[in-house]
This record gives sequence, C-alpha cells and structure tokens, in this order.
Amino acid sequence: MSDRFLPRWLVATFAAIFMTAVLSVAAWAVELPYFAFSAGPVGDALDAIEVASDRLEVYPPKGELFFLTVSLQEVNVYEALAAGVDPAVDLVPVSLIRGPDESDEDFRRRGLEAMDTSKENAIAVALDRLDLGSEIESGGVEVVELLEGAPAAAVLQPDDIIHAVDGEQVVLADDLREALADRSPGERVTLTVERDGEVFDVEVELFASEDHPGRALIGILARTVDVRFPIEIETGNIGGPSAGMMYSLAIIDLLTPGDLTRGHVVAGTGTIDRSGKVGPIGGVRQKAVAAEAAGAEYMLVPSDNFEEAQTAPVEDLVLVPVSTIDDALAFFDTLP
Repeated sequence: MSDRFLPRWLVATFAAIFMTAVLSVAAWAVELPYFAFSAGPVGDALDAIEVASDRLEVYPPKGELFFLTVSLQEVNVYEALAAGVDPAVDLVPVSLIRGPDESDEDFRRRGLEAMDTSKENAIAVALDRLDLGSEIESGGVEVVELLEGAPAAAVLQPDDIIHAVDGEQVVLADDLREALADRSPGERVTLTVERDGEVFDVEVELFASEDHPGRALIGILARTVDVRFPIEIETGNIGGPSAGMMYSLAIIDLLTPGDLTRGHVVAGTGTIDRSGKVGPIGGVRQKAVAAEAAGAEYMLVPSDNFEEAQTAPVEDLVLVPVSTIDDALAFFDTLP
C-alpha cells in the first residue's frame, strides 16, 4: 500500500514549493503604497523657449541650461526591495504625492496646471528682471470661486474680474499673492473690479490662510484671463512646477547680450513665484544623478533642498544653493 504514495517529506517539499510560487506571484501583482523616485529625462530649457514678439531681440547663447525631472513608478514588493538597495532611488509614500481619492487623470491634470502657473511666473519674473514687464498683457484676474467663510464673499461674485489692488494693476493671478505679501489677516484692501461691463471699487477684509494662518488672502480661487505673453514655453506633457527657475534663467539668457552660462553646462531645479523666490521641489537626489549623467558641471538647487541634495550619489557635480532668481544670476557672474 505504501508504494502507491509519495513520501511525506516529498509531499511537504512540493507543497512548500507550490505555496512559495503562489506567494511570489501574489507579491508581484500587489502594488505597495509607495512611489519609486528615479532619475528622469533631462531637458534643454533654452530649446523650450520661443520668443513670439518682433520687439524683443534674441541673443543665442553658447552654453546649456538643463531642467531636470524625476520618474515616478508605483512598486510591488520586488521593485521596492530593488529600490531599497539602489542609492539613486528613493521610496516615497503615495499619500505625500497624490490625494486619497485622486484619479490618474486628476493627478495628471493637476501636474499640468501647476506647470502652466509655473510658466506664467517664469516669464513674468524674467521680463521683470529685464524691465520688460509691460510686454505682458491680460484681461485681468477672474474670480473662479469664493472660499467658504471669506469676508470677500459679501462683495465679490464668481466671474468678477479684478484689475487692481489698492490702485496697483494686477496682470496675472499670482500678482494677487504678491500684492498681499506684506499684509495681515483682518486688514482691508480696495479692489478695482469689473462686473458685467461696469468697473467699480470694493473694500475687502483679508482672510487668514488655513494652512498658513499668518498669510493674508482675499479668499478666492482665481485665474488669469486672456493673458498675452511675448514668449512661449513648450513643455509637452511634462507636469509640475519644478522647472520654473530654469525657464526664467533661459529667457533672461536669450534676451540678454552675451552668454549667461559663459559656455558652461548648468542644470537646475526649483519652483519660482511671482516675486522671484525659488521654492523646494521633490526628488532632488534623483535630479542630481540625472544632471551629472547629462554632463552638467553645476546644479542650482533650492536652498531648502540643499542638505538633501548633498546626499545624492554624485561625484563631480557642484551643487549651488539658491533662494531667489537673483541668487542664481549672481552665481553666473562667478563663472570663469
């Protein structure tokens, strides 16, 4: 009778192999709540700029200005283990990157919208530095939505167009933030508003930001109407705001006699706001790896990311911390 059956140890071995195979397949199929950050494509910021106005003279530079990206990939168990031993890859919780109910399409759209705002700021900052701000035209700033609890809801309506704050013209939506930079919640400002073809002034009490209680807001979601720039930036399907600083520098380089980079290859990353402040970004370690692989000699890094950037596995790349667009311009003056 016993000859008809396999030995128990052999059955147990087969069962263990089978269960291991099943678990291995399951581990491959199950995605973990992490993104793997790895070095992404490197782009030429100068090639992305197109000067659309005959009034602006272009001076083609000899150096190169690279903007940097990261690749995001959802990972399974094996991919997470591989990322854990790769010094050039970081695992980042998905919850830090996207909302809990955000679809792939919403996530992509949010990135593209952030890029659009970044391009507006990049162009405006560059033209301001070149005293060419008057080249930007728009139909004003439209009120898209009023935030709940904002005093402005008593005097503003969706579709209102804001043309000025305390008599100072606003051209871009981010000009509102700049106009309120030195104000405090509870202060009052006068807005010049257009509604149904009529232009009038209203007084608005400023609202405290929920995320930053000391920051004063009007309490609206706004967008720029009919903006007309003398410069266009071609970004394709790249999303996010982190190339803003490099686009500003590329515009300044193109519209200024001489060569900003003095023939060097310079990469960089950092958001830029309407005042020219350079803000932090994600994936700075991976961007440093990409910069060195692309042949960059220097990499401009937001000051808030500088400490993290220094842990990147690079050898010859010189990291340069910057807090504003003026810091970046000052660095170029030091190049041989």
